[in-house]
Amino acid sequence: MVKTILFAAEYWPPFAPGGAEWTNAAWAEALARRGRRVIVVTPNYGDAPRVEADGVTVVRVPFPVTLRPGQHDAGWLVHKNPLFHAYFAVRIRQVARAEGVDVVHAQNKGALVGAWLAARAVRRPLVVTVRDVGLLCPVGACPLFEPWTTFDCSTRQYLGRCAPFHLAHYAGPAPWWRRALRWASLLAAWLDHLVQRRALRGAARVIGVSDGILRAYPPRLVDRRRARVVHSLPPAVSPAGEGDAAAARARFGLGEAPVVLHAGKRSPGKGTPVLLAALDAISRAVPGVRFVFAGKGELPLPVRDDVISLGSVPQSTLFALYRAADVVVAPAVWPEPLSRVLLEAMRLGRPVVATRVGGTPEIVEDGVTGLLVPKNDPVALAEAVAGLLRDPARRQRMGQAAVARATGLFDEDRLVDGLLDVYEEAWRQPA
Repeated sequence: MVKTILFAAEYWPPFAPGGAEWTNAAWAEALARRGRRVIVVTPNYGDAPRVEADGVTVVRVPFPVTLRPGQHDAGWLVHKNPLFHAYFAVRIRQVARAEGVDVVHAQNKGALVGAWLAARAVRRPLVVTVRDVGLLCPVGACPLFEPWTTFDCSTRQYLGRCAPFHLAHYAGPAPWWRRALRWASLLAAWLDHLVQRRALRGAARVIGVSDGILRAYPPRLVDRRRARVVHSLPPAVSPAGEGDAAAARARFGLGEAPVVLHAGKRSPGKGTPVLLAALDAISRAVPGVRFVFAGKGELPLPVRDDVISLGSVPQSTLFALYRAADVVVAPAVWPEPLSRVLLEAMRLGRPVVATRVGGTPEIVEDGVTGLLVPKNDPVALAEAVAGLLRDPARRQRMGQAAVARATGLFDEDRLVDGLLDVYEEAWRQPA
């Protein structure tokens, strides 16, 4: 039986550029509650070398980059180079041997190569979690403009289409020498990506956070015989009440207006341009509506009275905004793996309007807990949002159904059982 699990991760709270790091921490604590030893190996970024809390031991190995706690990253190529992989592999191997681990679990793509090398060295099975398209394409651009449902980015595709798309939509204008540096970094990322692909193929088991994200991977990268779906643990949601909702409305000048909330990163992949294209139609259908954007991002928002841009907000503020919103919208274009925003909104009883992509249909029951619309369709998005705003009784029914579905489908005991089953399968597989 698997008793000791090593988590390898390039980030760990309080250093958390995204929601995945907090999800990983929740997994570690849940496994500890089930009597397993969890050892986390991660760069220290200036933090203490070893911390033990909630039954989880976090070993923070020395690293030349210092970060402030919060949503900060170490730089695009910091974890995409041979020196990091070799160094991290040595550190993981040392901890794995000292702690007598049974399974090595690469939690993020930056830790994958080091975890693969270390697992081979100590003859322990490697488990990898796939939670986005980062192991398909370093910039994840294919899903934004290709009609495919399964993606297999090649060198020609990457250099000919994905990299230029990334530079055009994310980098902005720059002098020639800076453009040359960007191209050099994109090429270096692709070379590192080829090594990541080799490591992915060497995993004993690949866990997808949804069936939708696994379907995006071609069989030559993820053999479905080795792949398993284990949905992410739901985020811990504080019980924000109506008082918090009223306070949020007062704080941000929302009054009694209907509120549409877009939470998370503003980017083409998250479908922000689609929502912006739908604003006028929603406003005409529901006069007085307010659109609240909470999250960081590259895309600028229009300057208009009905658009409120808050940037990144503390989690407590975000939970209050969920309760203050009438509809939460998630118009992703890329194959959204398993949206943390949707899980949070549903657990707080909010009806959602989302696109039928990736793992989203595994969360949202169309017509029951929310509405699903085609991606890249601002007309359908506007009609769905406006229809819910005009029907308070339906919103209430959907909100109640959303709480029930989020609670039942994402029960911790059931999810942890599924993860432990994957570990046992990998452990019994011949080395």
